[in-house]
Amino acid sequence: MGNNLRSRITTLCVGLVLLTTLLSLVSFWWSTSKFQAEKVQQNITVAQSVYKQYLKSKESLLLTAAKVLTADFGFKQAVATRDAATISSVLYNHSQRINADLMLLLDLSGRLVSANVNAQNFADNLQPLMDELLNNSEQSSFVVLNNQLYQVILLPVKTPRTIAYSLVGFKITSAVTTELKSLTGMEVSFVAQLDSFAASSFAPQPEKFQPIEYFENKTTARFFAEYLAYENQQIALPSLQSHPVTLLLSADLTSSYRDIEQLLLTLVTLAVLTMLFGVITSSLLANNLTSGLTQLAVIARQFAKGDYRFKFEGKKQSSEIATLVSAFNNMGNDINKREQQISFQAHHDTLTGFYNRSAMLDLLAKQLTKDRCYTLVAIDIKGLRHINDKLGPQVGDECLIAVANRIRQFSDELGGFHARIGGDEFLTVYPSVEADQVKCAVADLIEQLQAPYQIKSLKISLRFNAGIVQYPGQGVKADDLMRRVLIAVDAATTSQQSLHYYQDGEDEAHLDRLIMLDELKQAIDDDNGQLFMTYQPKLNIKSQKIDKVESLIRWQRDDGSWVSPEVFIDLAEQSGLIVELTAWVVDTVIAQIADWYKKGIHLQAAINVSAQDIAHAGFHNLLVATLKKYHVSPSSVTIELTERDMIENEAQGIKALENLKTIGVKISLDDYGVGQTSLGRLKMLPIDELKLDKCFILTLHESQKDQYIVRSSITLGHQLGFSVVAEGVETAASLSLLHEMQCDHAQGYYLSRPLKAQQLEQWLEEYQGVH
Repeated sequence: MGNNLRSRITTLCVGLVLLTTLLSLVSFWWSTSKFQAEKVQQNITVAQSVYKQYLKSKESLLLTAAKVLTADFGFKQAVATRDAATISSVLYNHSQRINADLMLLLDLSGRLVSANVNAQNFADNLQPLMDELLNNSEQSSFVVLNNQLYQVILLPVKTPRTIAYSLVGFKITSAVTTELKSLTGMEVSFVAQLDSFAASSFAPQPEKFQPIEYFENKTTARFFAEYLAYENQQIALPSLQSHPVTLLLSADLTSSYRDIEQLLLTLVTLAVLTMLFGVITSSLLANNLTSGLTQLAVIARQFAKGDYRFKFEGKKQSSEIATLVSAFNNMGNDINKREQQISFQAHHDTLTGFYNRSAMLDLLAKQLTKDRCYTLVAIDIKGLRHINDKLGPQVGDECLIAVANRIRQFSDELGGFHARIGGDEFLTVYPSVEADQVKCAVADLIEQLQAPYQIKSLKISLRFNAGIVQYPGQGVKADDLMRRVLIAVDAATTSQQSLHYYQDGEDEAHLDRLIMLDELKQAIDDDNGQLFMTYQPKLNIKSQKIDKVESLIRWQRDDGSWVSPEVFIDLAEQSGLIVELTAWVVDTVIAQIADWYKKGIHLQAAINVSAQDIAHAGFHNLLVATLKKYHVSPSSVTIELTERDMIENEAQGIKALENLKTIGVKISLDDYGVGQTSLGRLKMLPIDELKLDKCFILTLHESQKDQYIVRSSITLGHQLGFSVVAEGVETAASLSLLHEMQCDHAQGYYLSRPLKAQQLEQWLEEYQGVH
């Protein structure tokens, strides 16, 4: 049996090595051939690009030369007066200047008037081609003249009416094909089959050389067979429809075949050596394996006798066999320990030891089936992310552990159970007591939690918000109670309260916000017209021209109801959807700027963005890409931010704004005067414009104090190099005062309400008609 197994193992190993070798050879052949084919195709693609760039430069030179010639006043005068000597001299000089091989002047009927070469043969060849050349006027074409290929361009000579045509061309010679071959590494051939013309870089050329027939049929002997020697690509050149010209690119495959042969030979050699090695090692492996199996059989017979202490000695493999037996003995204990650990991690937070969210929901559902009342308290740590950012995540984790310990110590007396349900959120469930006692207990808990923490060598103070929900009065299902207690803690955070009791109707309001948020996202994705932009004009007070607008988003649902921008923009900021909303606004506004530009309307549009947009890593690239997409100058866009957005993350915001300014976008500080921007901060902000808040402008003509504030703000802005915009102009008197104060721009309902793009265009026509 041992010998039989040994031979089978040897046969199996050798067979596997042989199969692997054959598969490797086949795989190598396939992958190498594919790689070489892709490489050749890539080279052809690169060669096409080189050829196109080369011919484009020649076409550009032709066009420039022809335009210079046809724009020459002396030349046009000579053509008009039929001054043959001057015409001939100008043609000769221009051809010498740009090394043009062909420079002709033709009359309106296509007859040759003058040329820089022997004219008669060209006159005979050109006459039948004139109609097609005229159709391709101002575009280069390849034509065969006098059995020679030229790249030519035809331009009219105007004074200002067309009085003649100028034809300029370069000869396609062997020097051209040789140069293209040096650039592309391929054989280059120009073929005009109808004119029996061919120019090729291939050398030496056989007698009656036909490039297409030669390169497409040329073979080479490789791998005991015949293979095509060239990979070819034909490209139709811009030429006359009746006399087509083709460019043939031919990549030599000889070196590719040679490389594959060398690699294949190396692989075959390695395969033979591997086969020999496999035979030797498989024999050794078979011998060792069967020897070990014999030893295991001896141990098994001893186990059958009940002798579990038997140890096989004197053989090299006995230690491995003993390890295997010992592993089985310990396997049960190890598996049991791992299952206990996995079960704990599946239901608990590994950092604090509290239940996780899923386990808390399950436990809560079981507890709610009992005839008892409970109070749920959700606790949120304020500013934990700031601690992680400033002091590191390790300190943040230590804070979470310390908070969990205090919750546990405080709550054990009340018999509660706890969970960590978010990164900085905890949930504690207590058996209910009287309402006043609940309030006092939670207040005491918050007070204890807010006592300073000693984290390593740091003394850290934390602040907390808590939301409270009671069962069964405010819900009977575990998931409903969980959702409502989170709504309560969010309300506490938003209103900056330490405690907030869930109020009936807040869940419904929350669901309404979720529905509105979903509808807003759908409106952004579908772009079905629910969201649209309006534009409020800004008057340049000095020039009395409208040269700027502010872009303002509006939302009208399908049912016709309107949603206030303050509502849905605030909702978008809270949910993180503001980034997608701003992307839609940026694309829509910049597309509108481009459309206005095509109509001759040149307006600088302001786009309102939030702190989240500025902090978002992709905002800068989005703006640059959109400007490039619609070919709009960055100077046509102003980014407006409020003072609150400026100071929310000042260092990051300043850096982001500086990056925007480098591309040419203007930056405006909106609602200036009602925020927290100090003069020291103001001089550091990379802004171009101050936009005075409308609270100073609405009653400017009535309030002396507002006039003092506005006048000093305008003066300050100008001295700091900023332009100043007054928002909220409602009366002519206010506009007159702003003019007197030398304010740069005015905006408000006195001029116009925000208008859709088409309405604004009509308004501009009427305004320009009046002014």
